[in-house]
Parts: sequence; C-alpha cells; structure tokens
Amino acid sequence: MAAPALARVAELLPAQLHQQERNLPVSKTVTTRAKAEPVGATTNLPQPVMVQPTEINHPDAERIRRPGSDMACVIGGRTERFNDVMMRRVAGTLWLKNAEGQDREHIIGAAFDAMAGFAPQDEIEGMMAAQAVALHNAAMECMRRAMLPDQPFELASRMRKEAANLSRAMVDMAEAIDKRRGKGQQTVRVEHVTVHAGGQAIVGAVAAPERLMGRGG
Repeated sequence: MAAPALARVAELLPAQLHQQERNLPVSKTVTTRAKAEPVGATTNLPQPVMVQPTEINHPDAERIRRPGSDMACVIGGRTERFNDVMMRRVAGTLWLKNAEGQDREHIIGAAFDAMAGFAPQDEIEGMMAAQAVALHNAAMECMRRAMLPDQPFELASRMRKEAANLSRAMVDMAEAIDKRRGKGQQTVRVEHVTVHAGGQAIVGAVAAPERLMGRGG
C-alpha cells in the first residue's frame, strides 16, 4: 500500500507547488526616467541678462566711425558698421560706472588713443588691437581691485595673479600683431658646426662684400 500512496503524493506535489507560486506576490523592478525639464525651468541657474551697448558720446566718435576720415586708422575697418561695433566693444571693457561728464570722455578717449597706437591696417588687425586694449583694461581693473582696503589677502593675491596673466596675454597679442606684419623677431638656431684644422667659422648674420654683389670695382 505504501507504493500507491507515494505515487499519489508525487502526482499532487507539483500541482500544490504551482498553486503556491501563483499565490505569491510578484516583485517588479520599476525603472523610472528623470523627466527632462524645459530650458530655463531650473531656478538655481542665473537667467541671461541683456546687456545694452555702450553709448559712445566722445566728440571724435563720428570721425573714428567713418572710413576714409583722418581718424579712421583708430579701428582700421573699411566699413562704418565694423568701426562702430569695435568702438562699442572696446568701450564696453572700460570701468565707467562712476565716470561722468569729462572724466568719462577722457577714459573712452584714452582707449581710442591706445587703439590708434597699434595703427591697425585692416579688420583683422583692428580686432587684434581691440583685444589687446581690452586685456590691458582688464589687467588694470584687477590691479585696482587688488588695492581696495579691508579685503581678504587671498582675494587681493588672486586679483594680482589674474592681472599678471592678463598682462602677459596683452603682450602676446601685441607680438602677434607684429608677427602678422612681418616684424617679429627672427631666431637662428645653430645645432652643429664643424670646423676642420686651419679653418674658421662665423656664426651670425654675415653680409656679402660689395664687390661680390657687383657694387665694387
């Protein structure tokens, strides 16, 4: 009798296990994706601010802006549109918050004088000169802020460091203008010179004698 009973249990056991599995709660893994927020919806990020162009009230502004005038060399552009934009860009790098009247006029005029010192010949040189003047203005502003009283030493030291970096960048820009004009310093590097017994060698710039160039007798 034991064998039939065991066989009956063997038949019922799979059915019971299947019924228990159906009654167990099923665990589901739900993957959620972060909902993309529209641009500008995040309140922690600063919102863009529209910056108005710097007003140019300098008496020489019209002559600088107009191509072909006696002061067109300040910007170097061939169109009034380009000259006007560059004038405003340069003036925008100046600290004019507390400047009024004649003081404001002198500050803007000094920036134009600096531009004229580069004597840009075209739009490319005009942009490079504008960047050089902007770098100089930024360096001087950092140095001014480094001298403000009652400020942490770390902040003053940081301002001086930034001023030094800006000054070096200004010098690099001035050298780039000279290089573009073919006025850059030329470097001659001699790696190996062989002089045999009884011979002589000259390292450096050597001018040919005039008689070898057809100028002498």
